[in-house]
Amino acid sequence: MDLFRIMVALIFFFLSGGSFCSCLLRRKCQVLEKKYFSPFLDLNFNKCDEFEELDFTIAVHCDMVDNLKVALKEIPLETDWLCLTQYQGVVVQAEAFSQLTNLKSLSISGNAEFLPGAFTGLSQLSVLWIKSETFHDDTTFHKDTFCGLHLLQTLKICGINISSFSFSIFNHLSQLDHLILENNNMTHLSKLTTFLGKSRNLPNLHKLSVFNNVDVLKEEDCFRSPYPTTDGQTAQYVDFNITFLDFRKKQVSEAELNSLCNFPHLEVFQGTVPYFDIEQIHKSGIRTSKVISLSKFLEPSIEICKCALQFKVEELLVVTSSLEEIDTFTGSCKTLRNLDLSYNFIKSVSLKQFQRLNNLLSLNLSQNSLENLDICQDESTPRMELVYLNIAQNLLTRLYKGQFACLKKLQILSLENNNINIIEDLSFDGLSHLSVLHLQNNNLFTISNSTFANLFSLTHLNLYENKIYEHGSQVFKDLKKLQELMITYDVDDFAEWLNCFNLPLTHLMAKTKYVIFDSAFYYSFSQLQVLELDVLQLFPNCSSQYVFRNMNKLYLKNIIHYDCFMPETHPLLSFTNLERLYYSGSSQDFSDITLNSLKDVPLKFLYLEDTERLIKYGQLNVHKLFQGLFKLKVLHLQNSGINNLDSKDMFMDLHQMEFLVIENQDIEEVNEAAFESMPNLKYIYFLQTTFPCKCKFNGLLSWLESDTRVSIINFHNQSCQLAQNTSNLVSFLHSNCHTDLDLIMFVLTFVITMLFMLTSLFYEIIWWYILYFVYTVKCWLNHKQRDREHYEYDVFVSYNTHNEPWVTEQLLPSLEQNGPPFFRVCIHNRDFEVGKDIMENIMDSIYNSRWTVCVVTRPYLHSNWCSLEMRMATYRLFDESKDSLILVFLDEISREELQHYHRLTKFLDKKTYLDWPDNENEQRLFWARLRKVIAKSGRKTSVKK
Repeated sequence: MDLFRIMVALIFFFLSGGSFCSCLLRRKCQVLEKKYFSPFLDLNFNKCDEFEELDFTIAVHCDMVDNLKVALKEIPLETDWLCLTQYQGVVVQAEAFSQLTNLKSLSISGNAEFLPGAFTGLSQLSVLWIKSETFHDDTTFHKDTFCGLHLLQTLKICGINISSFSFSIFNHLSQLDHLILENNNMTHLSKLTTFLGKSRNLPNLHKLSVFNNVDVLKEEDCFRSPYPTTDGQTAQYVDFNITFLDFRKKQVSEAELNSLCNFPHLEVFQGTVPYFDIEQIHKSGIRTSKVISLSKFLEPSIEICKCALQFKVEELLVVTSSLEEIDTFTGSCKTLRNLDLSYNFIKSVSLKQFQRLNNLLSLNLSQNSLENLDICQDESTPRMELVYLNIAQNLLTRLYKGQFACLKKLQILSLENNNINIIEDLSFDGLSHLSVLHLQNNNLFTISNSTFANLFSLTHLNLYENKIYEHGSQVFKDLKKLQELMITYDVDDFAEWLNCFNLPLTHLMAKTKYVIFDSAFYYSFSQLQVLELDVLQLFPNCSSQYVFRNMNKLYLKNIIHYDCFMPETHPLLSFTNLERLYYSGSSQDFSDITLNSLKDVPLKFLYLEDTERLIKYGQLNVHKLFQGLFKLKVLHLQNSGINNLDSKDMFMDLHQMEFLVIENQDIEEVNEAAFESMPNLKYIYFLQTTFPCKCKFNGLLSWLESDTRVSIINFHNQSCQLAQNTSNLVSFLHSNCHTDLDLIMFVLTFVITMLFMLTSLFYEIIWWYILYFVYTVKCWLNHKQRDREHYEYDVFVSYNTHNEPWVTEQLLPSLEQNGPPFFRVCIHNRDFEVGKDIMENIMDSIYNSRWTVCVVTRPYLHSNWCSLEMRMATYRLFDESKDSLILVFLDEISREELQHYHRLTKFLDKKTYLDWPDNENEQRLFWARLRKVIAKSGRKTSVKK
């Protein structure tokens, strides 16, 4: 058997089988490449919790992985962020991830056994999270599991019983900086402190996060050195050199004396400590900490300056707690720089309290119940160093003159989301260094000429959602450096009023009745880079001489009427360098013609929201909407009304499109042809979309699973609506949408594959059968209608070349020269037409001769060509239902030998044949009999011209 043919057959089988089965495979992994959507969008998988906050270039999320090798085939080799959720791979082999040499962050959530060297090859890995799905010790480590992770800096082990692994597994992590232990069934900190005290294998460990059910920090948690001191006394404590200690995610209700003795010199201490007081923290063994963060603190007050003095605190955070007042009267706040008391119940702040915070740089009092803010009494109040002050989301109703006068160095002031309805003149007097002022979402109705007086350094002013309807004519006269203005203006002369200030704005956000872009507006705001308008009517001057050359972002919202002054011009012609366009609303004037006017601008990002009504009533033609946007890279459609993605004409001009986001949409139909017109498309994201459970999406699924160019993010988690219930769309399609065509294609593929295999494997056996079949059909087609009464030859002689001497010396003279009658004989090496196919010659010779004489010898029986000639002659015998075949045996061949030739044996049982005798007299009788048989036909032989 030919080995090559066997190999060809096997290769063809696997390739055809693989290509057929690949469309049945479900993609486990989704890919996000930041370069395709940043900085336009902020996307993540929403599957990997806090791990998604880590930066990445190429991020991959794989869900429900049960075969790691298969999943890794879907992951780009350049991936630097990988998250595996619901991993059920049982065993992670050595060097399992070694192909991902650029990987920097890896998270594995599931149940698995990590063999020695499981992470070998990940030389760039700096963050590793391992989370068990259960608490039954299903996730296990070996001694050398972390071998090769020489640059690992952060390790998180979550949901794994601490008793199920030995801390010796950390021996290879010489550069580990942060160890995070969460939900490890650890109730006593001593398990960890004992390891740290005895271990010398983590020299660079400086951060420790313990999120376990350690309710009480006990004295025995303190690790004491077993080695005596030089004076013979046993050393009491060991300093682990930990600078960051975090207990935030689990409550610690009590800390016994010296329970944290091994962490005396922290830089950061964070904890959820409902009942701790400053003394308890100090007695636990912590001596210093630059940052202390306490959450869910249940006491109504905390001695801020005492805490700062005892621990030399620079930053104190007491958030999401129950504080009602600020206590600064004991101790000293000399070291304190940042104070965060947000999300509490503080009702008032007095001048005396603030006088103790002279060195404070940042103060956050947002999300409290402040009704007044008594910080500065007058100019005589000692100056504070405060740079940042946040009083957002309180109950302030009024700002008083000189209220911030002592905050000479203040740069950022946040007063948003209060109930402020009155700002007295010169309330911000003295804030000569203020650069950012947030006043949005208050109840301001009027602003006077003195409201923002002397704010010469102000660059950002936010007055949005205040409904200002009365203002002074010189209200912004001192804001010579203002670059960003957000304002809600409830009068008609907005543009005219704003033009007169000649502000150097680069960002304008306005909500008003209407805006007219006349020539004055263009000249006054020629430096605008970002324009956000929520207006009822917009009238731009679309003349080519009035353009915003610097503007690259445009937001248009809720515009009812939008048109140019000039006829036959387009509303967006003024924005010649626009890169991002955000449109929200249902303006009848925002048509496909409007977008077509952007074909000459470098538009890269387009956001359309709430255009459903326009499309529903035919005011937007979705097949023409995106025409001409040749440079667009990202398209975000939210509640757009584009329910049918069914035509390639819809996106035909989006040649540079890379990312398509469809959000909050009821999808009715998706045809993959719509995406094929975008050759650079990489990602499609269906976000909060609704699909009907219908089989018409089966083509989309097949395209998704076979196309390697485009990824639909989280498509395998997409739900569909079925009556009153929801189902998984992919599962529904796999279960209910196998068409007859699928079965037919499978059967055809299987039959073709099997025929090819059989043909290849049994080539030597069936080749001549195939050849005979082909030429039999051809012969039948060529000779079915021929004239059977006239023949060119009397005899066609079929013989093997070994018997050629007998044919030329005996047969030919006896038939052609001894007569009458003289017979016309055809033999292949004399009478076959030169240049004609040999099979054609054989067929023509058989059908153009009244008789076929087969000279049978052993070499003849073993010859494929001779066998074919005999088969052709036999076929003619049955086809014409007359004797036309004569067998002449030159060799004595027994019946036993002929049994290998089944057809020949059956033929001899029914027909008379001739044996070539050795005796000369018998030979004369042989020739007489042969001539008599040939001559008995009454048909005439035509003369060859």
